[in-house]
Amino acid sequence: MRNPVRRRFVDRRTVLLTLLILVLNFSARWSNVQAAAAENKQNQRPSLDSRLPEVRLDGTYFVRDGKRFIPVGAHWVPAKAAMQWPTEWNPTDIEADFAKMHDLGYSIVRFDMLWAWFEPRPGDYNPEAFKQLDYFVSLAHKYQIYLHPSLFIGGEIGEAWWDVPWRLGRHPHADPDMLRLEGNLAAEFGRRYANESAIIAWDLTDEPPFWIVDGQTTDSMAINWTRVIVDGIRQYDKLHPIVVGTSGQEIDHGPFRADDIAPFVNFFSVHPFTLYAPGLFPDPLLSARGTYGAAFEIALSQGAGHPVMIHEMGGSTAQFSPERVAAYDRAQIYSGLGAGSIGVDLWCYTDAAPEQFHKVPYLRTPQETGWGMTTWDRQDKPLAREFKKISKIVGQLDLTGLNPASADVGIVIPDEWAKPHGDFSHFGLTGPAAIPYVSMQDGDAMPGQHPPKESEANQWLMSSALTAFILARQAGLTADFPREYDDWAKRPALFMPSPITSTGDAFLAHVHSDFYEKARKYVEGGGFLYASVASDGAVPNMDSLFGARLADRAPSSEVTLKFVEPFGDFKPGDTLHYTVPSASTESWGTLIEVSSGKVVAVDQDGHPALVTNTLGAGKTLLSAYPIEHYLAAIPAVFDQPNDTYRVYAAFRDWTGTKPLFRSDQSAVEVSTLQGERRGYTVLVNHSAAEKTVTVSTTLAIRSLSHIEAEGSHPVKLQGSSWKMQIGPYEGIVVEWSK
Repeated sequence: MRNPVRRRFVDRRTVLLTLLILVLNFSARWSNVQAAAAENKQNQRPSLDSRLPEVRLDGTYFVRDGKRFIPVGAHWVPAKAAMQWPTEWNPTDIEADFAKMHDLGYSIVRFDMLWAWFEPRPGDYNPEAFKQLDYFVSLAHKYQIYLHPSLFIGGEIGEAWWDVPWRLGRHPHADPDMLRLEGNLAAEFGRRYANESAIIAWDLTDEPPFWIVDGQTTDSMAINWTRVIVDGIRQYDKLHPIVVGTSGQEIDHGPFRADDIAPFVNFFSVHPFTLYAPGLFPDPLLSARGTYGAAFEIALSQGAGHPVMIHEMGGSTAQFSPERVAAYDRAQIYSGLGAGSIGVDLWCYTDAAPEQFHKVPYLRTPQETGWGMTTWDRQDKPLAREFKKISKIVGQLDLTGLNPASADVGIVIPDEWAKPHGDFSHFGLTGPAAIPYVSMQDGDAMPGQHPPKESEANQWLMSSALTAFILARQAGLTADFPREYDDWAKRPALFMPSPITSTGDAFLAHVHSDFYEKARKYVEGGGFLYASVASDGAVPNMDSLFGARLADRAPSSEVTLKFVEPFGDFKPGDTLHYTVPSASTESWGTLIEVSSGKVVAVDQDGHPALVTNTLGAGKTLLSAYPIEHYLAAIPAVFDQPNDTYRVYAAFRDWTGTKPLFRSDQSAVEVSTLQGERRGYTVLVNHSAAEKTVTVSTTLAIRSLSHIEAEGSHPVKLQGSSWKMQIGPYEGIVVEWSK
């Protein structure tokens, strides 16, 4: 018999030995796992040896290592030091910001080069400032985030202006000595960083005109200043693209608008802060019209001939809920990408730290404290979480050979709006003039004259253009903004909402008289033209184009359009109703007399309201009322039931215009980045309700896939259409191939 005591002892020893072996084996395995994880983490960690490749602009998108890409990020102002960061220099804290931006998926960061710090005395450059910029360069390479320096700052944060102490009241856009010094400093930046691959592009300055001379800067000053600064950089730097970081210059008809600076820069920027433009966007922050802001400003700027980047955009969580800010930015980013945005750089990276609340500029501007996608202590806000997803999706896009799809509709922008004040090149005058023509509408270019007062006329034009842009998108039509003397005839259709058809002062709101001769030839050759007119309208030889002519003004306070013929999905008896916003010729409609045209709708008095006409191979539609102007004045109008887009849709169907892709939901925008055999379709829900959308296409699509942050998955194609669910203010990217 075996000894039971020894048996227990042996069993225990065996068990202990076995356990020891297992522990040692597990420990060895765990060490290997930890070593592999550490090695993997080390491989993923940004390295000083990983230099960023050079970036160029191929005319449509940024290119690195021969591949197009869309940089995404935000403007950096540190939470604790704020705009005093050069003098309160904290490299450890700055690197922590770069590490956080890397984790968020940034590939670009825009930041301020404080003019007074770089040039404390005229022509005397601060070596410490350039050492700091060199440190940013090292962080850019380490964390793989391109730098986008904004020069000559200047205005930043609220109304703050960070002046150079030696300006002595001189106008920085006009004074000859100031221009010389600015050109020299620009050349110094170009000399030092001509071949630095960490810099993606130079931004000449943030939101010009310089705030200290706002309202005192003319078109010519803006043009000359841009030319001087660009020439300074280009003395040495032939690599980096150049932009001017403008904000609202197009929608406000400012001197730094895209048309003025186009000859000198490589791309344009927009800062679509719709909350700061209540005249155009009389809506909540999160609204249909508000979330079209980026796409509208991009399309408007693209009409001047260069690609466009979203430079600043957002809302403050000191004013709006973090969730609504995130949804607002998300919808605008996707809508902007579909419109062809070449990058996204939001305002801004972080909230201000609480200690900044006690001093200017944050002391005087409470809303500026909460613009970040992170809190001051680097915690993610809802926008940061949305941004991470967008960064991953954008990073998967293969943009080779792709361009924004050609527009279905051109909304004509008058030459008087686009041209610099004082340019008479399209005035029809030839040879020497014994008696000179002097314009009263080009005051800032005429000695002794005051600048013209154009803000109301510009507001009238921009609000109608924005409304027409949105209505077109709701009708499934892609719209752009060709200038009056550009090749607008290559578009299938032209839209001319009032006041483009108006007359008189200010000239910037309407086309020239000879435009209508060209329009008639365009229609006769197979083009389609829609126009709305108000009581101040004037169209030479109108009857020959529209089959109707203006007879008199039609004052009213309420307007009802009643269909008397089938038109699109309108049936006889269907109505549209509008409230006239003012008792003025800009708002009243017109009494029209019809000749060869066909009346499809009448007004409340039984007079013709919508008239179709066939001319040669083309067609026209005339509205006797400025319906776009009516909608522009109504707060949150696109968040309410409104069928005006159906007029555009009816025109689309009557003319046989067939968009590449089309949604069956008017609230869901569909835009396309198109190549020869493949491309991307971007869907954006501009409403607060989830939508089940059917997207149809005229292309022979073979395959579809939904691009998501985690990767892509196939989408079932049913003939020439497919269905998707899209949440409120959501965006979806679908890849397709023929």
